[in-house]
Amino acid sequence: MHFQFQKNEIPPTKQRSPKPEEKIVFYIKGFVNLPDTQNGCKRKPPPVAIYSHQVSRRSLEVSPEFLALIVFLQPGVLHRLMGIPMFDFPGDYVDAELFFGTEVRVISEQLAAVESPSLMIPIVERFMLSKCKQLIAGSAIDLVANHILSDPRTFSLDALADQANLSSKQFYRKFVQRIGMAPKYFSRLTRFNHAYRFKLINPATTWSSIALEYGYTDYHHLEKEFKEFIGVTPNEWIDTELKAPERQLKLR
Repeated sequence: MHFQFQKNEIPPTKQRSPKPEEKIVFYIKGFVNLPDTQNGCKRKPPPVAIYSHQVSRRSLEVSPEFLALIVFLQPGVLHRLMGIPMFDFPGDYVDAELFFGTEVRVISEQLAAVESPSLMIPIVERFMLSKCKQLIAGSAIDLVANHILSDPRTFSLDALADQANLSSKQFYRKFVQRIGMAPKYFSRLTRFNHAYRFKLINPATTWSSIALEYGYTDYHHLEKEFKEFIGVTPNEWIDTELKAPERQLKLR
């Protein structure tokens, strides 16, 4: 992710919806502030941050030049890398050095020393591959969560538990432990993201058609989900998305 505005310009604040994704972010140039909506304080993430799922709307303030490399993780990988129940993840993010040591600082320095994104990717891939060799075993839960991410239109706890060869109660408990949230909430959050991204790509499609496509009972059901997750209507959120820094710079 690379934003480059004029030095005297103030980049627009990036509004980010809740998302069912886990990631490792290497902040290479500039800075990002995360204003706290409750107390107004601004938090600055560490140079390399590990993020769990974002469960509330967030504002990001970036410097005129901002460069970050983001590694998105498949479901369950963060649990396997960190070796902790994901419901114990401490807040929105943690300093990656707490889990990976000072090695991540060296990786950041290497990333800052190269100019091309194509040269950055092998550096991070080598780091990630070395960590993958140490991963604890995967699980059918991870495969089911990945399936939900790709197709969240229908949800049945019993059917998903059958896919994982577990009882519904065992599946729920293990899902929360590995993924960090209840399977139904994970599915709803994923479906919400699919719906608004579809609208951005297909602006002529009506919200009622999108609601039916993604398994909502009607437009009002979809609107209710939007208001719960981000506090605004679908059209208001699309207007917000279109004002994002990456869209002003025509990166999307």
